[in-house]
Amino acid sequence: MKTDELIRALAADREPAGPKPGVALLLAAVAGFAVSTICFFLWIGLRPDLSSAMHSVRFMVKPVELGLLVIVSAIAVVRLARPGVPLGGVLLVAAAAVPAIMVAALAVELMNVPRAEWLVRLAGVHWYICVMNMVLLAMPVLAALLFGLRYGAPTQPALAGAGAGLLAGALSAGLYISHCPDDSPIFVAAWVTLVLAVTTGIGAVAGARLLRW
Repeated sequence: MKTDELIRALAADREPAGPKPGVALLLAAVAGFAVSTICFFLWIGLRPDLSSAMHSVRFMVKPVELGLLVIVSAIAVVRLARPGVPLGGVLLVAAAAVPAIMVAALAVELMNVPRAEWLVRLAGVHWYICVMNMVLLAMPVLAALLFGLRYGAPTQPALAGAGAGLLAGALSAGLYISHCPDDSPIFVAAWVTLVLAVTTGIGAVAGARLLRW
């Protein structure tokens, strides 16, 4: 028996009663995001100029980046929940598109904004509050996804947890951009990237501990 076949057989033996991994993860993501959304509207709320901001290219780049990242990371998490399922080259190429868009937007911003304003746009209006809020809003989603992953059989617990953290961070950031008044690609490249790194790291540590066989 090949190693992959043995892993699948062991996974089938340990598969708990309940929904399939994909369904469990979908339900977990919806539940976690619902909690984050309720917290967002209770304590944070929408930016007052959201409708006009949506006519700006600088604003609309953010949901494009984060929406693509949500799709890619969601597919990755579902695949990582199943033993012996590779991430796939197409998925990796799609994942590379997200930083490519971010770098392109950043390059255009740096070319069109005077150097003296770079640090101003980097700091924004209380960057640390945005980072803290996005990380906190990601936690209900991450907790729910880690629970959902237990209905699968991830053979790489840390990597599966990291994928869950990346997805949670992307969903949180996608929600928070409807409040954050800073649309500069300089701000987004620095602080949204930091948020994604933090949530991915938390997910990796939690996954290594909670998703072990």
